[in-house]
Amino acid sequence: MTDTVKLDPEVVKALEISAVSGIRALQNSSGLGLYEAKLVIDAYLLQHPEHPLSQQIAEAAKANRQIRVGVGFQNEVIYADPIAGEPIPFESLQKEITAPECYVVLRELSDCENWLGEAIKACSAAMVDVNAVQIVDNEYRNDNGDISSAVLKLPCPLAREANKALSESLQRNLPRNISFHVVQAANWEKAATIPLHELAVEYFLKEFSRRGRMYLPTTSCVRLMHKPTGIFCRISAHRSRAKNYEEALLLLTSHLMEAGRATR
Repeated sequence: MTDTVKLDPEVVKALEISAVSGIRALQNSSGLGLYEAKLVIDAYLLQHPEHPLSQQIAEAAKANRQIRVGVGFQNEVIYADPIAGEPIPFESLQKEITAPECYVVLRELSDCENWLGEAIKACSAAMVDVNAVQIVDNEYRNDNGDISSAVLKLPCPLAREANKALSESLQRNLPRNISFHVVQAANWEKAATIPLHELAVEYFLKEFSRRGRMYLPTTSCVRLMHKPTGIFCRISAHRSRAKNYEEALLLLTSHLMEAGRATR
């Protein structure tokens, strides 16, 4: 696409908000599909280096971030270095995430296949409704889909018997080379007690992310660290960066409560 790209004024205005807004506006005004509209927006940004979005891409390149911004083949594995972010003031959060009863943090001690399914079965054996269990993070160790760690979010409320039986069921059903940790969940009131300056934020791309025909994965996953203690967590379940941040804040607060650091 070497010809000069000309966009309608409403598309240019939408592009000032974000690339996604520009693509949607172009689709509405031209009838192009998502893939074709993205090609046009990519070409426009290349031809207008003065545009704020073009400058952001250039700044990322200067910082040696391995972000591939072009459209590639379907299922192409793409990579991006983590991007540092600023902690979000508590009053600015939407609080769309519901605090669960507890989290189960799982990690391989050595390579093991298909263990996540066994962990979910163990939750079922402890009278947990597996249809309500959410996997809020899972880290891959290779591009075959083998998982090295995961975080399960268990629904609220659980029966009293389930809380007591959960650890026993996990201990009994999981392979020996899988460690687990049941963390009682914090609520938003506790999350509000963490000073903003004690948080460090990174946004990252999911391991071994693959470019699809109609979408490009983005750095919407969140890694949140508590600077004084070094305690950190990561969330990758949601497409929304804001939701991942909120989920990570609740999980981090839960860890801090357990460590006795999150006090009112």
